[in-house]
Amino acid sequence: MYRHLKPEKIYKPHDYVPLPPPNFDIFHYRRGRKYISGVNHLLPVDDSEFDRIQHQHNIYYHVWKNHFSSPIRELLKTEGTKVLDVGCGPAMWTLEMASLYPKSKFTGIDVAPIYPVEIKPLNVEFLQVNIVKHGLPYDDNTFDYVFSRFKGFSYTIKDWKFVISEICRVCKIGGYIEFMEKDVKFDIKNDFTKKELSRFVRNLRRKSIEPIISPKIEQYIRETNNFPVIHHEKRDVPTGEWGDNEYDTYKIGKSNNEIIRWGAENIKNIMIEECDYDEKEWDLTVDEFMRELDEHHIYDNIHRIFAKKETESKEEAATNNYSINEKAQQLDMKQAY
Repeated sequence: MYRHLKPEKIYKPHDYVPLPPPNFDIFHYRRGRKYISGVNHLLPVDDSEFDRIQHQHNIYYHVWKNHFSSPIRELLKTEGTKVLDVGCGPAMWTLEMASLYPKSKFTGIDVAPIYPVEIKPLNVEFLQVNIVKHGLPYDDNTFDYVFSRFKGFSYTIKDWKFVISEICRVCKIGGYIEFMEKDVKFDIKNDFTKKELSRFVRNLRRKSIEPIISPKIEQYIRETNNFPVIHHEKRDVPTGEWGDNEYDTYKIGKSNNEIIRWGAENIKNIMIEECDYDEKEWDLTVDEFMRELDEHHIYDNIHRIFAKKETESKEEAATNNYSINEKAQQLDMKQAY
């Protein structure tokens, strides 16, 4: 079921063994923006992008009114609960969760050291891992809860399938996995904007990025056969200065509009250099798109997909059954003599 790769070393979370130092030579610069080398990551990793991620983190906390949907609140209050944040980035979620649940132990991994290297809570550790290339450097059934969010512009569709299989593998039986992602899906009315959105989607797919990723996440979890019940929650988020003051959707919509425009600015280099846009054309398209979102009260969407691991993989079950049968045969032989 799982494509097992062999990392150079297997780690145990919070084992008090010094972790390898981060590699800072993984970055390069293009048109004044900082990027990760050797990966299919469309967004830069600089201060502007980190500020956007922080703003996005705050917005979606207000959208959901919490940091997760899995029923794990009591588990997180238990001493020694192990949590893994896959693709933690600057680690806003990891650090905030670690402060809220000091009895749990949090591990954040990312392909690049854009997380806090020195200053962090005692119940947090970070490890530089290229999950796409090497898989997760942990044993099967290691973590009680595995979380990942906003990786839609980081993985190819092929990467997604493998990453999800790895996340499912390291989750304990009885533990939970959870993903939070956005789909590039808007109910556009204007013909020009609709055409340009289709063009953007085509460009993403040419780079093997799947813009409508939430159904695929659910599919790939189901294909592991370890998660019989998969929960899929969705929130519709305003994209402009309109909405319901009672629930602060006016403020959320205004902030979300800023985040979408900010994201369009941060992805611009890739769209110009590797896709079929020039800078003037991209800026015009973004302006028209943002105007339509606001004027026609079009909603953005955010998904959370979570599930409980109920069984082990067929390979693990077969190995365990073989071990049990082998021990039984050895016992029978001893008794016979």
